Amino acid sequence: MIENYKGWDITLNWDNNNLERDITKRNFFNQKEKWIGVHLNGEKIYGSSLKEIRHIIDYPSLHANKDKRFF
Repeated sequence: MIENYKGWDITLNWDNNNLERDITKRNFFNQKEKWIGVHLNGEKIYGSSLKEIRHIIDYPSLHANKDKRFF
């Protein structure tokens, strides 16, 4: 876990060793799912950066209609 933000555990979805080793496969991974936030009630959100995850947590109404990253 990188940090706990307003009840969400935020961490990298990929481990750094795989990113460095598999540079040729980098296009295979979806950059929008690089970071994951897991709420205490089991909800998950995905984002391309820690900043984006925090923004989704702070302003969920801005992302609910555009992004289907809430599961």
